Amino acid sequence: MRLGLAVSATLALLAARPAAAKNISITLAPTVEISGGTFTLRVKIGNVGDEAAQSVTPILHFQDREARGQTRASLGPNETVDESLSLPVGDVKPGRWPFRLTVDYTDANQYPFQAMQVNAVLLGQPPPPKMSVPQVAADALATTGTVRVRAKNLAAVARTATISVLVPEGLDVPEPAPPLPLAAWEEKTVSVKLINRTALPGSRYPVYVTVEYDEDGVHQAVIAQGTVEIVAAQSFFERQRTLLWIGAAVLGLLWATMILWRVSGRSRVRPASDRR
Repeated sequence: MRLGLAVSATLALLAARPAAAKNISITLAPTVEISGGTFTLRVKIGNVGDEAAQSVTPILHFQDREARGQTRASLGPNETVDESLSLPVGDVKPGRWPFRLTVDYTDANQYPFQAMQVNAVLLGQPPPPKMSVPQVAADALATTGTVRVRAKNLAAVARTATISVLVPEGLDVPEPAPPLPLAAWEEKTVSVKLINRTALPGSRYPVYVTVEYDEDGVHQAVIAQGTVEIVAAQSFFERQRTLLWIGAAVLGLLWATMILWRVSGRSRVRPASDRR
């Protein structure tokens, strides 16, 4: 039984490394099918950067299972390679199901990176999902930060959705988002903590969000994407520089006001020897 990809275009993934004279940019073009209880993924992996990627290893993640492909020693600039991955999944009910494809690799200095793509596959002919994700927003990240996800129920019935925030290695989501109950037509925003483990300043990482729910025997999934910029960590004084300058200016103004008040007060009080 063949499944159609909900997103079929080749996506140029954000390279998880800082901008430099040399760069590695991994592209992924997957197709999938389920037959005989086996999930099979075929993917064309490319490098459109100008530096070779080393130790390139594709990994398929579906539900709570994963399958690792063979490690390729090097993937040079403008080079592509075809890979096939499969894993047993048993019976899967109709609907839209998210899967995650990652590619581990290193640069010439053996620093590890990971490209990632999240897509949904269609099993059967499910109706359009009655849920949307209008926003995935993340502030610039040095050490810890927050991803804000806004989800909207597009139906006149209440439902509870499961939200997952997926990031490449180098970043970490320490705690999953709790189940999100939504009344009819309701819209809510949830916040999820994000930690920078090894991401380098100057990098831009993809942040994927899946919103899933079950209805009428069909599994539905909506996928949205944002980005997070990695910045250098700053000291307390660097982070509060503006506030410190404002505080210093306010103190200076108060000091000058006090001096002027004391001087003007003395000028209004005449010495006793001048009185008649």
